[in-house]
Amino acid sequence: MRARLFKNLGLKILAIVFAVILWLIVMNISDDQITKEINNIPVEQVNGDVLEEKDQVYEVAKGDTVDIVVKGRRSIVSQLSASDFSAKADLSQMSITNSVQIDVQASRLGIRDEIAITVLDNMMTLNLEDKVSSQFSVKVKTEGETRNGYAVGSAIANPNIITVTGPQSSVDKITDVIATVSVSGANKDISTQAVVRLYDAYGEEIVNDKLEYSTDMVDVSVTVFPTKEVDVNVEIQGEPAEGYAIENTLFQPTSVMIAGPTEDIAEISEIKIDDISVAGLESNLQKTVNLSNYLPDTVVAVGDTAEIEITVNITQTSERKLTITKKDLKLRGKQADYNYTVTVSDLYVKLSGFEDMIGEVTVEDLWPVIDVSGLYLGNNMGVPVTIKEIEGVKTEISGTVNVEVSSTDTEEE
Repeated sequence: MRARLFKNLGLKILAIVFAVILWLIVMNISDDQITKEINNIPVEQVNGDVLEEKDQVYEVAKGDTVDIVVKGRRSIVSQLSASDFSAKADLSQMSITNSVQIDVQASRLGIRDEIAITVLDNMMTLNLEDKVSSQFSVKVKTEGETRNGYAVGSAIANPNIITVTGPQSSVDKITDVIATVSVSGANKDISTQAVVRLYDAYGEEIVNDKLEYSTDMVDVSVTVFPTKEVDVNVEIQGEPAEGYAIENTLFQPTSVMIAGPTEDIAEISEIKIDDISVAGLESNLQKTVNLSNYLPDTVVAVGDTAEIEITVNITQTSERKLTITKKDLKLRGKQADYNYTVTVSDLYVKLSGFEDMIGEVTVEDLWPVIDVSGLYLGNNMGVPVTIKEIEGVKTEISGTVNVEVSSTDTEEE
């Protein structure tokens, strides 16, 4: 048996060696060298505090991810993905062109010596800006509808001013800092907390993780009052320039809803606006009035009615003369035992107003009257004439009226 085992030993050893060589050849053929491109490996920025110490902030303009080509044995490389690599950019090594080299390594030590890594674009580019701080008032915005018969009186944030720190370009865009609170169905005061949000001039929210807030939450107090509808009354002061008059006064709305403590709104029956002057004007007046200026501090105008638009239309006037004869004059206060003889000289009325109005006025409409009850016997010179007022028409009487008073007894003799 032993003899048979060692028979042709050299051939057997040669066969084994050949088999091993053949196995190695097969393995090398099936596990040959390959290359693989791996994309979108996140790049970690380290030592960013170096820039912050210089009061600068940065944004990555290019290179927040990196692509690589890996070369190695098929059995290793074919299994690799982006999660098997780490990429870092050391910001403390930034060049004068604001570029930082990206270093990529395999995350597992066991494969680092088995592969070769080529970074396709190994530079990260940064945008640097000065770091600034600004203070902004916090506005409270309410959303939703209160219970019917109630309205929001005031909404106050605490703190009402916050500081925002970050890139100057982002801070400069901030126009409003708003905390939003729901008042849906409310019929009493609300105390809550609200998130602070930033908005630009177009009403778009500004979201930037480089911006820091002194606080991102504020306490909000909302007062909710009962409401009441009242009329608006506008009284215009002054007179337009000579030769001009007020044609009409228009304003909207003519009634508004107010809100406030019950005892305060109970005392208000109307909102009277009496400080609009047209003195000396020759053209129309348009003015926007804030109703809060005409209300107690504890009462507010609700919603869109907080302001009203007032238009005073001013039009050039015309003049017209009407002659008054003695037949047109009515005598008031005559005594039965007196006779009255009336003489007039250049007696007329000058009418001033809008042409369509003064054009329709007659002497009969003016009802000219002289009062003779207090006249003495004889010739009374310059007896005054009174006329009826006509709305929208100014009148001015010129000329003289004389009345001769005599006794009826004297005439009979």
